[in-house]
Amino acid sequence: MIDLQQRYEVIKSVCESLKLQPNKPKLRIKSKRQIITSHKAKVRKIPSWCLDKLPCDAQILGEDGIHTYVYH
Repeated sequence: MIDLQQRYEVIKSVCESLKLQPNKPKLRIKSKRQIITSHKAKVRKIPSWCLDKLPCDAQILGEDGIHTYVYH
């Protein structure tokens, strides 16, 4: 079993290596009201059995037997 001093050294080295990694770039702000994101809304074909897992802002466009068309 690893004693507390060795655990402390491992945790300390991992934290130092994480500090050296570059941070993720923040979203560019075009204006104060508009934020540019990588998400583009599009029509998606989703199986009907997983409709309960859709986000709340998704719009259901129609059904085609097994599949449902969703705008999100």
